[in-house]
Amino acid sequence: MPTHSAVVRLNLEFYRKQAKDLLKASQAGDSGAVQRLRRYVPQLIQTAADPPALHDAQLAIAREQGFSSWPRFKAFIVESRLNFQELVASFIDAAVSDGPRAKAILAAHPEIADAGFYVALVLGDWKHVERTIAETPELAKEKSGPQNCEPLLYVCFSRYANGKSERAADLVETARVLLRHGADPNTAFIPEDLPDNPLPCLYAATGLNNNPALASVLLEAGANPNDTESLYHSTEHPDLACVKLLLRHGAKPAGKNAVKHMLDREDIEGLQVLLAAGADPNEVNERDETGLHWAVWRGRSAAIVTALLGHHADVNAQRKDGRTAYAMAVLSGQTEIAALLEARGARTDLSSLDRFVGACAGASPKELERLLAGRPESVTSPGIQHLLPEFASGHHTAAVRALLAAGVAVDARGDLGGTALHWACWKGYADLVQLLVDHGASMSIEDTQFHAPPPGWLHHGSTNCHESGGDYAQVARVLLAAGAPMQNCNTPTGNAAVDAVLREHKLIE
Repeated sequence: MPTHSAVVRLNLEFYRKQAKDLLKASQAGDSGAVQRLRRYVPQLIQTAADPPALHDAQLAIAREQGFSSWPRFKAFIVESRLNFQELVASFIDAAVSDGPRAKAILAAHPEIADAGFYVALVLGDWKHVERTIAETPELAKEKSGPQNCEPLLYVCFSRYANGKSERAADLVETARVLLRHGADPNTAFIPEDLPDNPLPCLYAATGLNNNPALASVLLEAGANPNDTESLYHSTEHPDLACVKLLLRHGAKPAGKNAVKHMLDREDIEGLQVLLAAGADPNEVNERDETGLHWAVWRGRSAAIVTALLGHHADVNAQRKDGRTAYAMAVLSGQTEIAALLEARGARTDLSSLDRFVGACAGASPKELERLLAGRPESVTSPGIQHLLPEFASGHHTAAVRALLAAGVAVDARGDLGGTALHWACWKGYADLVQLLVDHGASMSIEDTQFHAPPPGWLHHGSTNCHESGGDYAQVARVLLAAGAPMQNCNTPTGNAAVDAVLREHKLIE
């Protein structure tokens, strides 16, 4: 909280000027200014080689006012200029979309907690909710409030309903209150940009918030465990509690793409749970990829591959491009997996092109030079170009290096019209980003789906992808050092390490 009430009467420009004056004074050697910086930014090493920057002075000003960061202080000032009704609406919007922002608003304005029915819904004040519905029963079911949606959606999508939140139990009780008064457990949020992709309350409970207690209440009230979202997104949580709960209530893995999503991480228990529930490892996606293809592409272990084969995965199934899991293992240099598949009956007949790329992927620099001297002309054909962004997305660095050396265009497009650099930025693969930039990858080319350049994919991926092994801060450094256009990165990401890099380069405050 601020150290004095005058903060609400002063505008942002006042504090911006204070920060600039503090920086200027410290640079001039003013002892008082230097002491203030060192007091509030203790990690600052003030040397000639590493002088304080404007973001250091802004942090000092924010901390003098009782805030942990300049962005939080800035947000407080902006929100303080709203009238109370607007502030409450802003809090409710944050509560169902951005948990940290909601907590910051509530910490700065604790009086919001008593601001009526819709705040009670997102905070789990079930007694308030019950009193209100007793007076106005239709509120339990009708669309209303700042989000114009059913009350149960406010409860289930509230970030305070996260299974680890101290308010989680109260939000479960709030859901019970609404359901007792006729709320539909299958009500769903309809995204404006994806009107054909409704997100039901059960998805919010299982996938978004990983709250099995809340999910149980919905299921017991008649929520459909076989919607298109809940089981798929529940696989994103390592504890598997919601996965197992949905399966106990009759969720069927068929048609949910759940096996492939589980294979996005190394989780043998999770895979076995799905397979035991009847998941088909031979179910294909739009590219005719089976679970076995996906496991190889994601670089999963021999134990995972063995589990799939043990549940009758077709070792010789072909993708639309004709490649088997064995071919993918050879192309990506996964020799152990290739040998395992061969021992389990995989056909080993490969095109000369695939053999060439596979040999390149595992070659030493000297051997690679010899191989490239005799490379086939077909290596630059459309039949192989899509593998570059595909292998970049799977973090198969050796295969990417081999394809580039063999002459595949560095800006070849793959899924969503993204290049290898797009996908490496989205996943946070700093080594690949450096490799691609060194090979002249375009840093301004836009994908065909979202019309964003690679830095835009970095910005979005740093908060939404959460790829294990991703180093998004280093990706940002590589792009900045290479002179990438960073106009898509002028707002905070919420990833502290990335934001520190952006702030250092004055892209955000």
